[in-house]
Amino acid sequence: MIGGRRPARATLMAGEIGESPAVVERVLSEGGPAIAAAAAAFRRSRPRWATVVARGTSDHAGIYGRFLIETQLRIPVGLASPSVTTIYETNLRWRGGLLLAISQSGQSPDIVGVTAAARAGGALTIAVTNEPDSPLAAAAAHVIPCLSGEERAVAATKTYSAELAGLAGFVGALVPRSPLARALGRLPDELRRVLAVSAAWVAGDGDELVGQVAASGRAIVASRGFDLATALEIALKLKETSHVFAEGYSTADLEHGPVALAGPSIPTLILRPDGRMGAAIDPAIRRVEATGSRPWRIGGRETATGGRALGLAFDLPEALSPLAFILPGQLLAEAVARSAGFDPDAPKGLTKVTRTS
Repeated sequence: MIGGRRPARATLMAGEIGESPAVVERVLSEGGPAIAAAAAAFRRSRPRWATVVARGTSDHAGIYGRFLIETQLRIPVGLASPSVTTIYETNLRWRGGLLLAISQSGQSPDIVGVTAAARAGGALTIAVTNEPDSPLAAAAAHVIPCLSGEERAVAATKTYSAELAGLAGFVGALVPRSPLARALGRLPDELRRVLAVSAAWVAGDGDELVGQVAASGRAIVASRGFDLATALEIALKLKETSHVFAEGYSTADLEHGPVALAGPSIPTLILRPDGRMGAAIDPAIRRVEATGSRPWRIGGRETATGGRALGLAFDLPEALSPLAFILPGQLLAEAVARSAGFDPDAPKGLTKVTRTS
């Protein structure tokens, strides 16, 4: 029954979410030599700009990568339009830049094609993928492995966390004295704690949100900065697993018009990191509340747990908060799917690998 009691059964998706802290640990430890090699290549080539090419979940990892690179390395980052290369057959001026290709499977012809073109055109090319023997890995000069093992559920969860960790490790290697780099060593343990707290919340106070989203079939998920990627990815997971019309927004964009969609009948989830960005998100929360909506919040130390809020008091800089905030979001999507009577492991109409040209 939609919005009713969920069957208490284990799913592949839930199990793979639970593997995320261990996967992140592997990426940062066993993947260390590959990350160091990619960072060394970056230092040698000294690119003045970067472009990310990705699709779907990996595109959201790329948005996280954009914020990382721009804030930590201070070079501008754009998101590629693969059809410029693969459909319109335009030869771009790649020399002097970095092409960062992100794909769990490494199979999609358009991502591979852009990577090959960028490498031939003189760009430094780095692939982040879970398949070291894939066409994408062969096309790129350097590979950062996700080391996630097989992901059997169709909806990507642990591989997304692995992509974020690979990007954080790469950028951290280039700014070794930064708060980001210094926090990487404690990241896996923080994620284990966050996972336990999040699972308890989704089964407890958050169960009301699960029922609301399942019954409504609609949702708004919003954040800003590093966690814009998190909002977009949670919204995608709700779409994939539960057929929910979930929209992910920057809270800044939400205030510019889409807030008109909010209201008492539309569940709204706001991801609020601590500090300056949290303060910048607060006006959007007030705008949503003015529509009559009572938004749910997932936040850090400044957000107290209770009722419609989950405070994850992790000891991580904001640049790593997406690795923490995605965990309750993924668990939420898995629970909504089961509440709505869907199988989160095998969403209708989807396959594990999608190939676009």
